[in-house]
Amino acid sequence: MTNVLGIGLLLSYLFILIAIGVYGAKVSLKTREDYFLAGRGLGSIAVFMALFASNITAFTIIGHAGFSYETGYGAYGYVIGWSIFITPFTYYLVGYRSWLLGKKYGFATQPQVFGGIFNSKLISLLMLVLLLYYTLPYLVVSIIGGSLAFSTVTEGLVPYWVSAMILIGFSLIYTLPAGFRGTVWTDIFQGTLFLVVAAFLLSAVGRALGGFSEITSDIVQNNPAMLERSLAVELAPINWFSYSFVNSIAVVVFPQIYTRILAARSSSNLRQVSLYYPIALAVIFGISTLLGVWGSVAVPGLTGKETDNIVPLLIHQFLTPTWMVLGLVVVLAVVKSSIDSQLLSVAHLVTDDLLPRFKRINSQQAVFLGRILLVVFAAIAYFIALMRPAAILSIAGFAFSGFSVILPVMIGSLYWPRATSQGACAALVLPAIMLHLWYLGILPPWTTFGFMPVFPSFVLAVITLVVVSYFTPVPSPEQREKTFGLFERVFK
Repeated sequence: MTNVLGIGLLLSYLFILIAIGVYGAKVSLKTREDYFLAGRGLGSIAVFMALFASNITAFTIIGHAGFSYETGYGAYGYVIGWSIFITPFTYYLVGYRSWLLGKKYGFATQPQVFGGIFNSKLISLLMLVLLLYYTLPYLVVSIIGGSLAFSTVTEGLVPYWVSAMILIGFSLIYTLPAGFRGTVWTDIFQGTLFLVVAAFLLSAVGRALGGFSEITSDIVQNNPAMLERSLAVELAPINWFSYSFVNSIAVVVFPQIYTRILAARSSSNLRQVSLYYPIALAVIFGISTLLGVWGSVAVPGLTGKETDNIVPLLIHQFLTPTWMVLGLVVVLAVVKSSIDSQLLSVAHLVTDDLLPRFKRINSQQAVFLGRILLVVFAAIAYFIALMRPAAILSIAGFAFSGFSVILPVMIGSLYWPRATSQGACAALVLPAIMLHLWYLGILPPWTTFGFMPVFPSFVLAVITLVVVSYFTPVPSPEQREKTFGLFERVFK
């Protein structure tokens, strides 16, 4: 870490982030819509990079690499699975109609969109509570991953708790003044940075380990299980199906992702994202898979939570000080591009959907309160991250599952005119309860029929929405016209 060039690169990275925050604060309007949605003016490149960078978290470069360390090359298909096609498809499936409603009625969050479809404050409140509940642990994942990397690469000179403070502090430096516009600009910068530098980092680690042929030979001789999917229990077909399922459908439900869709300048931006997104996703998960598998023979013996540290350990043990810093910058770019957007999204939800239930808030007050809430949620996430409640993949799996069982209500609301508010409420509450009963071990494992709890919970959500809707009164013509009348006029 004493390398002058390396330190210069790290300081340059941090300076650029601060400069973005300062400039963003100067050009941003002091309005609620500008602070939380950048005036709904994102172009195609901004939408793509905002969606991609916000979705790539510590789970990708830290958690997934740790999982690959334990299970081998099969981890690539396990996590990316259907995501490479279904995730960008859901951006358009859910995003386009949501964008139309947002443009027409000024909706800025999921509680507003789906509460507005049913004209129901209860649905809005349920959406708000569930989104906050599942976003917080996912935010913690990013903080844990980045802090582990920072602490490891600095050989403990910067301890874990200080690393977490630095990560959150720098995220707040540009998010607080510039809001959504600042996070999107940093998404473009950091997304480009970690895609390019991560590819060079993989090459550098490969050379340090003797080249691809030497590494493969080492794996065959010392850890052949990395090459055989059947030897990893986690990669059994039913587990593979379950995780690929949840990983592909959950993303569009993330509030930080959904908000970026609503902020697009036009619907054509969403169609273009569907073309670029799969390529970027395949590249970044391919890099983290290779690093994890290579680490299994280069740094053997890690177990449990220790596996989350494999990428920082590879960087620390096998690369020059300059590369160590570049590797650290990659990890920081990955985690910070999600920390800032997640912090802003939870602050946005509380400011726009919870506080107005108690007191009318004007635009300037919303910006002021949003900034206060950013700091509050940052502090809460920091203290949870200090406890490191579970391995990164486990935390992410729970959060993904929770988001996934919300999707049936979102799709049903946007595509099925017969869906009722009672059906939507039941489909939000009952599957969430069942999901917790399974995760807490209250229900025996056999009741999931071998699947991850998210799959039966998702099926239950679909059935509940349909059955309860059919047994409750049909939505009023005025309510249906507000949503589906708009869709009919657009699609004609």
